[in-house]
Amino acid sequence: MDELDILTIGKRSAHGILALISRTFFLSIISFVSSLVIFTVLTPLDLGIYTAAIAGQRIISFFTDFGFGAALIQKKESLEKKELKTVFSVQVIATLFLFVVVVVFRDQIANFFQLGEKALRLFLVLVFLIFLSSFKIIPSILLEREIHFQKLIIPQIIESFIFNAILVILVLLGYGIDSYSFAFLVSAFIGIPFYYFVSPWKISFGIDKQSLKHLHFGAQFQAKNILAAVKDDLLTVYLAKTLSFVDLGYIGFGQRNAFFAYRFIVDNVTKVTFSTYARMQDDLKLLKSVIEKSLFLVSSAIFPLLFGLIIVAPYIILYFPKWQQKWEPAIISLTFFSLNAAVSSISGILVTVLDATGRVRQTLYLMILWTAATWIITPISISLFGYNGVAVTSFLITLTISITVYLVKKIVNFRFFSSIYKPLFCSVVMSVFVFLTAKMFVANFISLGIIIMLGAVVYISLMSFFAKEIREDIKQLIKSYEKK
Repeated sequence: MDELDILTIGKRSAHGILALISRTFFLSIISFVSSLVIFTVLTPLDLGIYTAAIAGQRIISFFTDFGFGAALIQKKESLEKKELKTVFSVQVIATLFLFVVVVVFRDQIANFFQLGEKALRLFLVLVFLIFLSSFKIIPSILLEREIHFQKLIIPQIIESFIFNAILVILVLLGYGIDSYSFAFLVSAFIGIPFYYFVSPWKISFGIDKQSLKHLHFGAQFQAKNILAAVKDDLLTVYLAKTLSFVDLGYIGFGQRNAFFAYRFIVDNVTKVTFSTYARMQDDLKLLKSVIEKSLFLVSSAIFPLLFGLIIVAPYIILYFPKWQQKWEPAIISLTFFSLNAAVSSISGILVTVLDATGRVRQTLYLMILWTAATWIITPISISLFGYNGVAVTSFLITLTISITVYLVKKIVNFRFFSSIYKPLFCSVVMSVFVFLTAKMFVANFISLGIIIMLGAVVYISLMSFFAKEIREDIKQLIKSYEKK
């Protein structure tokens, strides 16, 4: 594999970000419509069961992923065939073994979490998907390492489209939780061949001991991810035992809606920038510039969406058919999860810098801190605020972002507050405008839509006046993309 020069990295990074955001825009609309159907048809109890099942699957998946993918992407030297073969073989063996174990002990798992037949079926399907995902890992790694995200998005689009289409149809037909089971299973099987179409790789088995030794970075990287699973997903499993599935449904509603924009924007950007930061880690001047631009662009997109969501969420629930007197108890959770997502969008970029530059041990220590704080504070918050305490705690933990800023500044002296204060100011002004006008004029969905559009105009106008550099950044991205 040829090493990439800085110019190529910059161009492919721009292509990757634009490709991931533009090509997932349509799918995000589909996912959004799918969510509307789900929240309208399914009950908080159904959503609570789904939330618990997903959390259980994520815990298992982290223990079957040894971080080898991140190690191969971050590696400075060219990849060898034996490394790819080793990573693939270890993943297949580990995931298949875990699936067999879960099948053998399925009755005990069902009894412990009081899962019904459909809920258990969903959980088994989700665990089987971990095994299927092993066949996607090498094609994905090869594309990510070369920063060819415009190709990687093709199988993801196909898989996501099929999943949401099947899910919506089955939910409307009344299949309930089983809708998720069928949608996950069918879309996963159909999606796998497309990964090999866009990134050909001959499947081969074998484990090279020397390759395992070279991938020590992955062990540290995955240790951090396992702690993340303990902090978030294991906590959800614990909540499934201490709170009702209905309460868990309210938590899931707030979390899913609050992080919708985060998944669309931040996940796409950080997916590209991990590879970009890794390739630029020896050029501190360029790395500083890329970090600042990443912070500015992400905050410009994510702050107004989340601040606006906090303001208009009560009106959406009030006027959307069949949401009234169903999801109002989730408004407080939605608010604090939205604040969490706003801070996490910035913190996530900085954590990516640490990982991409090989400071995985530092992010591991951060994750230990966040995990301990979450497990200590959450039970206290629940005793004070009920199920809303989960969202309150999640926001409080994000306030430790100052530590992350300090650690990244030790690598490169970037400007943190200067990178985000303009989007923050404009988002606050927009939120005040929407809040006041909504109180005076919103009486139905049409008037709410008009106020939301006026809020967008206010934000864009303010950004055009106070942050003129955003226009230049967007022009450079588009110009880079057109020169592809």
